[in-house]
Amino acid sequence: MAPAAQSEGPRTSSTTMRNSELGNPIPRVKVDLTEDDFRESAYEIMLAATGTAALSARSVGSARSKPDKGITAVAASRMKKALGLKLNTGVSRRGGKPRTTAELMRDQMLIADTVDLRTRRALSRAAAGQASRRTEHMLVPLELLQNIPASAFTDSSEHVRWLKRQLRILEAGLLAHPLVRGDSQGVEALRLRQCLKEMYCRASDTGKNTESIQALRNAAMARAGRPLNGESNEDVLHWADGYPFNINLYVALLGCVFDHVEEGTVLEELDDMLEMFKKTWVVLGIDQLTHNMLFMWVLFRQYVNTGQKELDLLGAAESQMAEVVKDYKSARPEQWNLLHSILTAIQTWTERRLLSYHDSFPEGARGPLEKVLALAVQSAEVIGEDMHQDKRRKVKISIAISTVDLYVRSSIRTAFAQMMESVDTRRKAADAPIPALAQLAKDTSALVSKEIENFSPSLKEWHPYAGGVAAVTLHACYSREIKQYMSGVSALTADTVQVLEAADQLEKSLVQVVVEDGVYAEDGGKALIREMPPFEADRAVGNLAKKWVEEKLQMLKEMVTLNVSKESWEPNSLKERYASSAVELLRIVDEMLNTYFALPVSQFPELLQDLVNGIDNALKIYATQAIGSCGEKDALIPPIPPLTRCKTKKSWFGKGRSDRGSPKPKGTLKKEPSSAAVYDLPHICLRMNTLHHLLVEVDFIEKKIRTGWRKDSALSGHVPSMQPNTEAVDSNLYETRSLLKEGIDKLMEIAAYRVVFVDLRPVLWDRLYVGGVASSRISAVIEELDTQLGIISDSSVEQLSNRVIGSLMRACFEGLMLVLMAAGPMRSFTVSDASMLQEDLKSMKDLFIADGDGLPATQVEREAAFATEVVSLFSLPTSEVIQRFNSVYGIGKGGTKPSLPSITGTWSASDPDTLLRILCYRGDDTASKYLKKTFRLPNNE
Repeated sequence: MAPAAQSEGPRTSSTTMRNSELGNPIPRVKVDLTEDDFRESAYEIMLAATGTAALSARSVGSARSKPDKGITAVAASRMKKALGLKLNTGVSRRGGKPRTTAELMRDQMLIADTVDLRTRRALSRAAAGQASRRTEHMLVPLELLQNIPASAFTDSSEHVRWLKRQLRILEAGLLAHPLVRGDSQGVEALRLRQCLKEMYCRASDTGKNTESIQALRNAAMARAGRPLNGESNEDVLHWADGYPFNINLYVALLGCVFDHVEEGTVLEELDDMLEMFKKTWVVLGIDQLTHNMLFMWVLFRQYVNTGQKELDLLGAAESQMAEVVKDYKSARPEQWNLLHSILTAIQTWTERRLLSYHDSFPEGARGPLEKVLALAVQSAEVIGEDMHQDKRRKVKISIAISTVDLYVRSSIRTAFAQMMESVDTRRKAADAPIPALAQLAKDTSALVSKEIENFSPSLKEWHPYAGGVAAVTLHACYSREIKQYMSGVSALTADTVQVLEAADQLEKSLVQVVVEDGVYAEDGGKALIREMPPFEADRAVGNLAKKWVEEKLQMLKEMVTLNVSKESWEPNSLKERYASSAVELLRIVDEMLNTYFALPVSQFPELLQDLVNGIDNALKIYATQAIGSCGEKDALIPPIPPLTRCKTKKSWFGKGRSDRGSPKPKGTLKKEPSSAAVYDLPHICLRMNTLHHLLVEVDFIEKKIRTGWRKDSALSGHVPSMQPNTEAVDSNLYETRSLLKEGIDKLMEIAAYRVVFVDLRPVLWDRLYVGGVASSRISAVIEELDTQLGIISDSSVEQLSNRVIGSLMRACFEGLMLVLMAAGPMRSFTVSDASMLQEDLKSMKDLFIADGDGLPATQVEREAAFATEVVSLFSLPTSEVIQRFNSVYGIGKGGTKPSLPSITGTWSASDPDTLLRILCYRGDDTASKYLKKTFRLPNNE
């Protein structure tokens, strides 16, 4: 294995030029350096790092072995055994004699004897002149420039190439890619650039102690001697350890471990060579992780470049990958960038083959599939894990499963497509030709068997149910073809029957594979089964049934829209408690369900689901329109006027409130809301009754659906996919039920607020307590309320009557509070009014209790609790109310003028707004003066 090169001329290893599809993940340097330049400079660095004398004395195999004894296979192959590389029993010899380590490295790195001798002598002279400095700390290119004269070269062109290489190596290590970052345009950098340019022009100065050489030395040593992170060792030079310059040099070293003749073979002397490479780590800034990454890449590259025949190289790369995976999480940023680049290159190459592994690895698990798969998956895991970490994803993602899942699905689809191209040829070649789709079904069954036998054993190392994924994919591929075929079927023929039988057998075999593999999935294979909808061989019947469902649902939707728009919502007699449009809607729904369950479509549960969804949608449209046209309750509540204070001396009440007239109060509604106040109480009750009737009928509709589906399934022998009382059926009507319940509650509130703020406005809002409490008590309100309660009793169905009355009761208490607290400046109260207010409140409560025939007393008291609490405040002296307000609102704790408290709408003894309004409507001087002083409120005139 003598070197072929005898000079410094350009030479590139043949394997480097092969397989350009693999790409090169090693970043390029910014200086014009060739692979030969890196190889030759790496050899020079290795000579300096190992020591030229020690290197010359060692023979291959061991540092202590003698030159004439050679090496044993066991001793030399320790590393190869660990990597799983094939062993050679011979000893590396040249001319029948064992080679020393120096000879081996010189041969492997294609260094001519004359070049090697010249370099050794120069390094020896440099080492002798720097006895205090370790040889690995020499600035190798600089020492060679000073110790090798031009006369040492056979011709000037060789010398010029050598000179340029040394200068470019210095430029790359100290200027383009220095480990110690600094100002690239600083004084030191500019000086070094100038010295390098001068040396280009002074080629004859090499080997001499000239001024230009000394200037270059000073500039280079200043740049290389900069400490890194507070280093104290002055001997340390940083000139070849910057990224990616150092990586390119180290890859050049690693590339020489392969035999030049048998390029797929790693030399038996691997242990000695790696030991020597390790001595360069301090110069090149290499650590174990970086070595493992690069060695993995070199092994993998050699496998690809030598025709993918040497599986031991692939296995060795896999072994190195395992070492990288152990330590990569501690990688520095530049190491991660390098690893990411290497893994991406490996993943790209492996994935290109795995996406069609049936073509790439026809021998299946017996070939390189397992190792290629391991490299691809581990690369994806490292790259993917880092990506998810950047996104701070807390959920652990099974990258291995998703990656292999992609390979299986892609390769299966490709194999199926290729199989389809030749199906007609195989069909015609058979003794008894069968329809094309029947032949395709047989071929598909054979393909899944081959998959399970040949490929799944390897794939399951990373994906426990890979066979199931293959079956699911084939099912989808064949399903597409069978559906297309059935779309053109208008009648059953012999061929159709044969196709359907073959499809049925195929589907059963595929489902069996999924069931067997599904036990290894977290969900027991449920997700895989969901990916296998039946082939729908009876699609023609299904299409007709689907068309019928669509037409009926469209008709139902149009009917709902038309009937609701025409509905008057006026009862014709006391017996008609709900709208005729709802009766018609329910009749049509009942007919649709009866007709559907008479059809032979039990094998199409999705059609029933469509029908249920459509009925559900029609009911929701009806309910929405019945509710929405009644407006909102908030539109009925009078606006709250601004706060004022009572003027007790010259007010419209007169002294001692002698004026007992009933002037029109300010702040009342100036017009009734457009929608909420238009419909009277019986009208709104009819809508409530109708929604309640629909709510009751929803239960019967759901029961009819469940019963009909169960009966059809039992008769046809199909196992229903929608079992009774399951969400598959019931959930589709939950929204309708919820909407109806919410609608009833909303209409109750609208009815109650309509009564209080529209029907009772003349006696409640316009007159109650206007001109004084004693002259305008609540009796008129009670009388009108009693009339409205009778209307509710006559207009509401029994199931809703008490609920409507309860809603009215709450609205009455709210209305009474608004009269007391926010009805404008036409009302005024004193402490003496408190007992009458309490009596009026009791009268209102008694009305709803109705001597035990009305609402439960406990319910009435509970709903009236807030009103009782507020009315009790009217009996408090003004000073106590002021004291409570100051305490609750924090008046007097600061020196600034307080702002008015927010209107909460929640009346209570602890609410600042409630207490303030008591004072605003308190007809005495104390309250008026307090309000004027504290908030500067205007008079109520």
